[in-house]
Amino acid sequence: MPRLADHFHCPRILPGVVALLMAFCLTARGADVSVEARLSRDVTTLSEPVQYEIKVKGAQQIGSPPAISAEGMEIRFVGSNRSFSMSLGGPPELTVSLLYQVTGDQHGRFTIPAVEVEVNGHKYKTQPIALTIQQGAVPAEGDAPPRAQGIAEFTVPKTTLFVGETLPVELKLYVDSRVHWQLAEMPTITAEGLSQQKMPEPHKVEQPVKRSDGREYDVVTFHTAITPTKAGKIPLGPAELVYLAQIPRARRGGSSFFDMFDQGMMGDPFFSQTQKLKATAKPMDLTVKPLPVPGRPVDFAGAVGNFDISVEGSPARVKMGDPVTMKIKVSGQGNFDRVTAPVLKDSAGWRPYPASNTFQADDAIATRGTKTFEMAVIPEVKKTEMPVFEFSYFDPIAAKYVTRISQPEALLVEGAIATPAPIATAPSSAPSTTPAPEKKAALPTDILGLRYEAGEARRSFEPIYLRRQFILAQGAPLIALLGFLAWRLWPRADGSVQRLAALRRERSALLEKLSDKEIAHADFFDGAARVVQIDTALATGGDSAVVDAPTARSSARLDENTAEVIDEIFKTRAEALYAGGGGGGERVSGAERDRVLGALTDFGRSHGKR
Repeated sequence: MPRLADHFHCPRILPGVVALLMAFCLTARGADVSVEARLSRDVTTLSEPVQYEIKVKGAQQIGSPPAISAEGMEIRFVGSNRSFSMSLGGPPELTVSLLYQVTGDQHGRFTIPAVEVEVNGHKYKTQPIALTIQQGAVPAEGDAPPRAQGIAEFTVPKTTLFVGETLPVELKLYVDSRVHWQLAEMPTITAEGLSQQKMPEPHKVEQPVKRSDGREYDVVTFHTAITPTKAGKIPLGPAELVYLAQIPRARRGGSSFFDMFDQGMMGDPFFSQTQKLKATAKPMDLTVKPLPVPGRPVDFAGAVGNFDISVEGSPARVKMGDPVTMKIKVSGQGNFDRVTAPVLKDSAGWRPYPASNTFQADDAIATRGTKTFEMAVIPEVKKTEMPVFEFSYFDPIAAKYVTRISQPEALLVEGAIATPAPIATAPSSAPSTTPAPEKKAALPTDILGLRYEAGEARRSFEPIYLRRQFILAQGAPLIALLGFLAWRLWPRADGSVQRLAALRRERSALLEKLSDKEIAHADFFDGAARVVQIDTALATGGDSAVVDAPTARSSARLDENTAEVIDEIFKTRAEALYAGGGGGGERVSGAERDRVLGALTDFGRSHGKR
């Protein structure tokens, strides 16, 4: 059997190196042993022998070749073949093939029974194999020599889907199981207008698969997922798979012991030649439909699939102004790259902060999993329940938009500012416990002499403009003015500083991303629209998530050209994300990038940014 992807066969090398590799196998490949039996073909005639092979992988020590007997045929041991296989990052593996010649002595269908082989001191059994011995010539499929040229084809669950819908794709390579081969490189798929997930390591089917032509094939399956970025007819493919095949030398005329031994040696470099071959999977057309506009929720951000949300917050008891950490999990199947943080259903009395997120995939192509968001929210008024979140997505099976709403949890907010109690105006009948102030002695009204004691009657001859009371009276308005200016200019203590700083950091990261020449068309305009939203929010103090083109234009005095580009940014973004247009996976031209970035610079300057 051929090895998995990225495996390769070592040529025959010096005996000392072989011994060293075998010693390494003894310590590194303990219990990874497999034993299987196979026939070179399962239909023959009395005059045409076939090869019976017992292949042992992971062998350290192997016992004597077992004697085999079966009704209707003669089975003789003719030799063995040893080869090493190595995988990247792993130890070498020894494979031993025990070769037998099988000759029929009567017509009919017979079975070679399970054969017991001793490997590494343990007993292993092969599976029984049936052989049909018939009169006349063997059918062409059974008599045909091994075919090195492989077959490649796509397999998809459906060919009609929506923009943004993630579609699992299988790319299969079939190679004649009698050919020793290995992959030379990972396949490449042409997918214009489709975004593609990175391919993981391929899956190898252990048992050969028989196709309609009667041949048995080794099968390797590559898994990926594609997401259309525009509507219309979009081809998937073609795809090219490059592999190396060891082609056996031409057989001698007739059937003999030597022919059987040659067939057993087809995997040995000294008895074969290596060729680099390529199998091409034909393209298949996909029909991509745009997302409907009617019924689209306001908070829809492009998620397509089937999702559910769960929300939990902690702590359940906080003081006024202290944050509550909300953990929001969005799980299911779909395009998780377009899954954004759920939004507050009712933001009144809550001050949210930007959310962080992590993603845990449940499959190798990241179409199933859970995306977890963590968000800090601060109650600004007394609350009895945690905030409620909602998340909207498009369900491609039901062909409609769905909004999931979380269940509220209990919350206790302490330390609310109490309203002062009103001052009582009615006289109290209870006796007062406050001591009465002492009565001052009445001042005499006749001619007074000079008085030297300090008191209310004391007068000063100091100029009024030097007196403390005058200075305080004149400085009060100035102090009030300075306090007002400080209140207007000083950073707010309600957490907006952190929010503004987070927006500025996001803006800088987006501008750096937009400068990348490899950025896709849809991602470019999505990022450009977000920059406009952030600039508007920084200038107006509003929520960046609700900024659209009219809101952005009204936030500053723009020239006609800049205003047109702002409208174009939001329109192209909407087409790319929702309606299936906008250039798909194409790159942005240099002239278009410069024009948009220039408009963004002018828009930022209109708000006083540099």
